[in-house]
Amino acid sequence: MKYARISFPLCFSVALLLGACSESDDSDEPANDSDGGGGTDAGGTDAGGTDGGGTDGGGNAATSSGGSSGEVTNNGTNDSTSTGDSGGSGGAANNGTGGTSNQTSTTGSDSSTTGVSPIPGDPGCGFDSAAFCDTFDEVAANRGRAGDLDDRLWSAARGNPQLPTSGGHAFAAGPATLPACRAGQPAQVFPSDDALICDASDAIQSKHLLVAVGSQNYGQNSYRIRQPFDFGGRTGRIVFDAQGWMPEPVGWASVAVTEDPSPAPSYSLGESGTTNDEGGAVPRRGFLVQFHSCSGGWLGVRVIDVFEDYAQTAYFADTPCSELSVVDSNLHHFEIAVSQQRIEVYASPSSSDGVEFGDLQLLYGVDVDLPFSRGYVAMTVHNHASIKYSEEFAGVYLDAWFGRWDNVGFDGPVVENWREYSVPDSLVAGVDAWSVSGPVVDVGYVVADEAAGPNHVLEFQDVDLAGVVGARLAFGSWYNLFDGDAAEYALKFRFNGGTWRTHQLTAGEAGVLKGGNSQGALSQVVDVPVEDLVDGRNTLEFVSVGVPQNSPPAVSSVDLVLTTD
Repeated sequence: MKYARISFPLCFSVALLLGACSESDDSDEPANDSDGGGGTDAGGTDAGGTDGGGTDGGGNAATSSGGSSGEVTNNGTNDSTSTGDSGGSGGAANNGTGGTSNQTSTTGSDSSTTGVSPIPGDPGCGFDSAAFCDTFDEVAANRGRAGDLDDRLWSAARGNPQLPTSGGHAFAAGPATLPACRAGQPAQVFPSDDALICDASDAIQSKHLLVAVGSQNYGQNSYRIRQPFDFGGRTGRIVFDAQGWMPEPVGWASVAVTEDPSPAPSYSLGESGTTNDEGGAVPRRGFLVQFHSCSGGWLGVRVIDVFEDYAQTAYFADTPCSELSVVDSNLHHFEIAVSQQRIEVYASPSSSDGVEFGDLQLLYGVDVDLPFSRGYVAMTVHNHASIKYSEEFAGVYLDAWFGRWDNVGFDGPVVENWREYSVPDSLVAGVDAWSVSGPVVDVGYVVADEAAGPNHVLEFQDVDLAGVVGARLAFGSWYNLFDGDAAEYALKFRFNGGTWRTHQLTAGEAGVLKGGNSQGALSQVVDVPVEDLVDGRNTLEFVSVGVPQNSPPAVSSVDLVLTTD
C-alpha cells in the first residue's frame, strides 16, 4: 500500500481523546449541543487552553459526574460455551518479542495471510519507527471478534446501552447492508463479520477497513489496539486516515486513549438523566475525541472529553467547524498529538484518491492534566440512529452506519510485558430487539442472579502463564438502573470452578450509573488473582448480586489481560 508521509507541523505535548456528536435518537428533540455552534453543558466554564500556534484556543470545560421474522446466517458459533484466544509470545505484530493474544479463529471463514506490517519498531504509517501500524492490506488469518482484522492485534467491542437485554437478548445488532467494498461480498453482514478489508476503489486507491455498525440507538463498534501507547515524558503521535463525512445525528467516529484496556469507550454528557449525548459506557480514566461533520459539510472536532474515576470534564470546541469540506467516502489524514499536558487534533483536506494528502490543519487543541502516561488506543464508529435519521440527514436510507479507516498507527516505545486472550462474541441469532425489528445477532451474555447460578461457561484457550505477575479481566457490562440501587450491585466471577471473587461496584462505577447518563452501560476492568489461572484452557463464570433480573445484567467483549515480568 502506498502511504504519503506527512510531516507533523509542530511538536506539542498533547493527550488524546476522540468522541462524537450526538442527537436524541429516541426523541425528535436535539441533544444539549447544537450542530453548528458546539454544545454547552450545564455548569460549563472556560478552560482557557491555547493551541501553541493554531487557531483554536482552549475549550469550554464542562464537568459531568457520572453521574418481523427472518433468517440470520453468519459464520460464527452460536453457543453459550465460548472458545477464547490462544495466547502467544510474539510481538504486537508478526513475530515480535512482546506478549500477544494469538487468537484461535472462531468464525473459520477466512484463511488468507494476516498482512500485518510492520513488526513493532520498524518503519510504517509515516513513522521511521512505529510502535504500532496496521495498513489493512489483507484479510487476517487470525479472525475473531474483530472480523477481518488480526485478532492478535485488535480487541473488538460492540456497545448498545439502551435496554440491551430486553426480550431475552444480550447486546443485539441488526443487519448492515453493505456499500461497495470488495468482490464477492455479501449483501448484508452481522457481527462478527462487520469489519471488512475492502479492495481499492476510485475514491480510496488502496485496500482499507470498512466498519459497519448495525446496532441502533447509540450503537458502536470499537476496536482497541492491544499494543499499549506510551507517551510518558514526551509528545506521542497517533495517526490514521478516515472518512470525514459524519452527518449528525446519523453517525460519526471517535478516538479514545484509556489507561485501562476498556472495551468500547464512549461518553455520557449532560445534566443528570440526559441519555442522548451519547449515553454510552464511560471509561475509568482517559480521554476521547469526538469528530463530526458540521452543518454545511465541514469537518470538525466537537469535544475532547477527559475521564477521571468515571467523571467527565468536557472541553467543547469554541470553533467546532473547520474550513475542511467533507466528501462521502473520501478520506482525510488525521494526527493526534498527546502528552500529559496537552492534546491537539490535526486533519488534512479530503483526498481524492485516499493515498496522497495535503497539509495538516489544527482542528482543536486543549490543555489538560492527565494522571497517566500509558494507555490503549480505541478507534470507534458510532451509529446514533441511522434508521431514524439517515434519509433526512444523509439523503439515503441506511440500516447501519459505516466508517472507513486506513493506516492506523502510533509512535513511541514498544511495550512488551503483556499477553491477552479473548472470549468470542456469543453470536446468537434471533429477531426483534429493543431498537431493531427483524433479524438480529447477539454478541453478549446475560448474567444470572447468584441464587440461580451461572448460565454460561466462557473459555480462554491456550493461556500461557510463564512470567505472569498480574492479571485483569476487562469487559463491557450493562445494569438495570430503574429497579435497584447501583451502590448495592456486585458482580461475582470465578475461574476454573474455583473461588468466587466479588467485585462490588466502586463509588465511581455506581456514580456514573446513578447519574443515568450512561443508560446502565459500564466499561469495567477488575483484578484477577494469578493463582486462579492455569496454563492452557481456563473457564470463566459470572453471577450478579443485588441486580434486578427483570431486565437482567449482561457482559460482552471479555478479555483477559496479563502483565509479565
